[in-house]
Amino acid sequence: MPLTQITFQAGIDTENTETGAEGRWTNCDKVRFRKGLPEKIGGWTKFSQIYFVGVGRALASWFSLNGSRYQALGTDRKVYVYQGGEGVDITPIRSSNVVSNVFSTENGSSIVTVNEIDHGANNGSFITLSNVSANVGGILSTELEGEFEIQSVVNANAYTILSSGTANANVITTANADIEYQINIGPSLQNFGYGWSAGAYNLGTWNTPRTTPQVTLNMRQWSLNNYGEDLILTQKDGASYIYDTSGTFYDRATIIANCPTTSTLSVVSNDTRHLVCMGTEVEIGNTATQDKLFIRWSDQENLNSWTPNVTNSAGSQRIAGGSEIRAAKTAKGTILVWTDTTLHSMSFVGPPFIFGFRQLGSDCGAVGMNAVYVTDDIAYWMSDGTFFRYAGSVQEIPCPILNYVFDDIEQTQYAQVYAGQTHNFSEIIWYYCSRDSSQIDRYVIYNTTENSWYFGNLDRSTYLDNGVEFNPIASQYIANSTANTISTIYGLTAGRSLIYRHEDGVDADGSAMTAFIESGDGDIADGENFSFINKVIPDFKNQTGNATITLKTRDYPNSNRVSGEVITVSNTTPFYNSRIRGRQSSVRIESNELGSNWRFGTLRINIRPDGKR
Repeated sequence: MPLTQITFQAGIDTENTETGAEGRWTNCDKVRFRKGLPEKIGGWTKFSQIYFVGVGRALASWFSLNGSRYQALGTDRKVYVYQGGEGVDITPIRSSNVVSNVFSTENGSSIVTVNEIDHGANNGSFITLSNVSANVGGILSTELEGEFEIQSVVNANAYTILSSGTANANVITTANADIEYQINIGPSLQNFGYGWSAGAYNLGTWNTPRTTPQVTLNMRQWSLNNYGEDLILTQKDGASYIYDTSGTFYDRATIIANCPTTSTLSVVSNDTRHLVCMGTEVEIGNTATQDKLFIRWSDQENLNSWTPNVTNSAGSQRIAGGSEIRAAKTAKGTILVWTDTTLHSMSFVGPPFIFGFRQLGSDCGAVGMNAVYVTDDIAYWMSDGTFFRYAGSVQEIPCPILNYVFDDIEQTQYAQVYAGQTHNFSEIIWYYCSRDSSQIDRYVIYNTTENSWYFGNLDRSTYLDNGVEFNPIASQYIANSTANTISTIYGLTAGRSLIYRHEDGVDADGSAMTAFIESGDGDIADGENFSFINKVIPDFKNQTGNATITLKTRDYPNSNRVSGEVITVSNTTPFYNSRIRGRQSSVRIESNELGSNWRFGTLRINIRPDGKR
């Protein structure tokens, strides 16, 4: 019989059954589609050897006026800037104090109690001690100087740190020191609040804590924006800061004077040079007046002027629709603003209103701050249960893998969803948490040119396309890592992030990367006959190393698949003689060797009706 050529449509389809997906691919990992053909994705290498404290929640990259490349990583615990192979901690300082009678020690322990009235610190936050006036309980003064992670908060007036020395005596409140407090760390995960004060007043039984979630405890996130060559940092539900590249590289970010002190996020209007704070305070400086739908903007070209008057262009507006602003991105001539249920535009109209607002869509909210990506003036975003795009009108994007994503996504961690782009391959990518996962472990990709979808497993908490850098970069969180960071921090607990350079080589940072793609079932004569496959002719392009082809068969749609022969294929393999029987057959292409790479074309097989033995 003549050879049968088997072709497949681009993209993955999980909405159909395995039999209904004949001529389609149904499963994959570390594979993309280009010009209709599946290929192994690019590999990654370390962008930097530096380990950063905490889990990455925002990643930015920009040029200074002298052409230097900068990267910024905001984590749940700190903010860093990286430039030219060197990193620096720019986490803002919330207070600096000279304190008397600071330390208490316990004989035989390295735990030191730091005493300061109304310190305002949280467990896990960071302090820097200097100018310690004396040795304390046998611990040298030099062993009490440096940066420390707070081990526990004893009460409002005391907390503990871990010294590098060990006390040989019990000492109570002695010695003086300068104490510098970094802004408190935030939650690493999105959580629901239980217990006391979780819920409205006078509901349920008096004097009993809530046992069902009533409030959301937002994880620590950052919005990072360029203001010329400088960096604007806004802590979610916190203040806004600026990192000035005209200062020294080692300067920390400092608070923006007169700016709202509590905002959901910020964005810079590129056309008009206004800084816009969203989900912010009705009364500047009064955190109790934060309104999740209230928007404020600064005077044009003036970050320190926020109170409107006849001589400036500062102003404010409350939008309607939804209950909170979730995300905002700049687009051509406008700023797009997403709430939990709606999409709005914010466009410059000039005095006296400065900005005009228009609702563009309803029932199309974004799931989180970073679930949105805008490219070529088209916005793409993940909503609850579907994907949307905006190109003059809001459109739902047909997605044949919708059930795969949303039947197994951790909705509690929607806020972690991080969207990005790989422009060289026309891809919009969303990283997300699978069901019961506390950190990102999966991705889903929409190919905008080929209108195809595919997915895989990869733990990247942030992602940034090439532009400033020649390759995309992304951060990975390693929860158990205790690797050394860019500075010595005493008592530092586990949890580090690394930044990787993507689309660099074909391996996973020096290790072999497993990549595969698997098809739905095909049959002969609509499944009336058993088939016998006795020859397989592979068709690969750009192949290095070995790949395997596995033909799997079953007799009926509800039968279990039976793996046939595993065919190892190199770039010199012309064909393979096989003995495979069944009513329906599928194909799986896979590689797991160091340095392997491939692009799969078509598959030709010699197939004929046969009896069942």
